[in-house]
Amino acid sequence: MEDKIKLQYIDKLYRYIKNGMNVEEFMGKFHISYNELTGILELFRIYGRNVDIIKQNEAIIFDKPITRTTPTKKPSLDFKNLIHTEIGVVSDTHFGNIHQQLHLLNDFYQECYNRGITIILHCGDVTDGFYTERKEQPRQQFLHGFDEQVGYTVDMYPEVKGIKTKYILGSHDETHYKNGQATVEKWVSRCRKDMEFLGQDSASININGIKIFMDHPGGGSAQSVSYKLQKRIEILESNYKPKILLVGHYHKSYAFVYRNVHGIEVPAFCDKTQFQQKQGLTNVVGAYILNIYSDKLGNIVYFEPEEFLYTEKDMWDEAFKDRNKVKKLLIK
Repeated sequence: MEDKIKLQYIDKLYRYIKNGMNVEEFMGKFHISYNELTGILELFRIYGRNVDIIKQNEAIIFDKPITRTTPTKKPSLDFKNLIHTEIGVVSDTHFGNIHQQLHLLNDFYQECYNRGITIILHCGDVTDGFYTERKEQPRQQFLHGFDEQVGYTVDMYPEVKGIKTKYILGSHDETHYKNGQATVEKWVSRCRKDMEFLGQDSASININGIKIFMDHPGGGSAQSVSYKLQKRIEILESNYKPKILLVGHYHKSYAFVYRNVHGIEVPAFCDKTQFQQKQGLTNVVGAYILNIYSDKLGNIVYFEPEEFLYTEKDMWDEAFKDRNKVKKLLIK
């Protein structure tokens, strides 16, 4: 079954590539390195889909044959006997930072509401916190300290009928506790019954029998977008290994299957900050909707991570609209 799922991903990438498409544009779209692209091309060949890379007029492009060498039939699944689960996944909202994108978070919650989704998982850094060693951070914030940031979260986080937000806290949230033992989770969960705290840095949750692990690690990003995600999966104990691993913190977007775990690196709802700019880090704004079909034992038979990404045109940082004009999304 894993081979069938892998084939579906290969087909998706293969269909996206057009003959003559610029290779750098493709790598930027899917946030992959050249080494990862080489691996994808090798998988294409294994599954009978030949795609080459050539140089044409100083540009590096794909050379894709019009016909496939080995047509492969897609697997037919009996969806009637499977359990359907649809979940929204967000992370790194950084409320209080001047680069926050609350209007885009509202847009995503509206989309989830329209689809009838009832659970959204938040993978940490709900607030921007305060690092005492980062002297430039207050200048990058329009909300300062625990009271302002947590009060804003309680007042402004989307509140949508039928949707429960289950969240963990990240390193930014934890600075409030380190600075004065102020607990974000107690006040948010006490004031917002639609928001359920699961843990600091990580939590395991079971939804329709599917074991999901939410993680907000520390440290910086690696050059290869998949490297950190692979390492997180490798350290998971085999007896406690989840079916899905959701990782926040890195502000990247990536989805793959590794060691029978569906790994998702969850993007942010905060545009690139001054700290990221100084460190030379890329930043992706968006979220995921996970479309899952599983059996009664919680084994995933079909998994489709739908990526919702926003472009620079969608950001409101320049005009400061987000913090001045955005109203709370309230659907009762």
